[in-house]
Amino acid sequence: MVERRQAMPGANCIECPMRQHNEWRVLAGAEVRLLAQARKCRRYRAGEAVFTAGEPSHGIYCIVDGATAMRQIDAEGNTVLIQISYPGDTLGYRGLLMGERRRFSAEALGPSRICFIDQQVVKTLMERNPALALQFLRRINMDLDDAHNKLVQNATLSNRSKFVHLLLNLMDRHGRPAPDGSQVINLPISRRDMASMIGARHETLSRIIGRLEEDGVARFSGRTVCVNRPHSLMEEIRLS
Repeated sequence: MVERRQAMPGANCIECPMRQHNEWRVLAGAEVRLLAQARKCRRYRAGEAVFTAGEPSHGIYCIVDGATAMRQIDAEGNTVLIQISYPGDTLGYRGLLMGERRRFSAEALGPSRICFIDQQVVKTLMERNPALALQFLRRINMDLDDAHNKLVQNATLSNRSKFVHLLLNLMDRHGRPAPDGSQVINLPISRRDMASMIGARHETLSRIIGRLEEDGVARFSGRTVCVNRPHSLMEEIRLS
């Protein structure tokens, strides 16, 4: 993959509010300045690849704004959406720490601004401040916990409950309140992607959506969802 990176005004690590909520928050003044000088930032179009599976792990990516989708190809050749990442999230750290090639691919879900930090700069910062390495190890541990929780959900919850979980998560990130008390969600992903995230077939998800509409809980139109009774979704999760 040919990288196209360049410095971009306004993507300043020193002033970035997201840095206080991710792994980079442990860096001291001189280390933050090194990060700010070394990082390269660029804009991505919707659907554009940030990195692809199988390529060398040359560095780490940090999302400034927008969102990305992490994807993997399953044994049958289908693309499975693994995770959605948002501003402040760091991508590609696992491959770099393990010395492995990328195991997943990442693409921009919409117009996004993403910074890249070269592997040598990351290693230099870790040598100067071992707390940074510890932060990334903690992040890997959190990823393992998330994967375990998903396994438990897949084993114990119905497809409808898993979809309701997903819908509530998307509502937190992409929902906006309407005057009548409902929530309107502009979905960043397709129905096929949502089906892959809950481990169901596209046809199964269509039936679940149909039942939610019949129950008067939500209305689906393309990538717009109007959740008429958000409390009903939360109550359904509580009971499940």
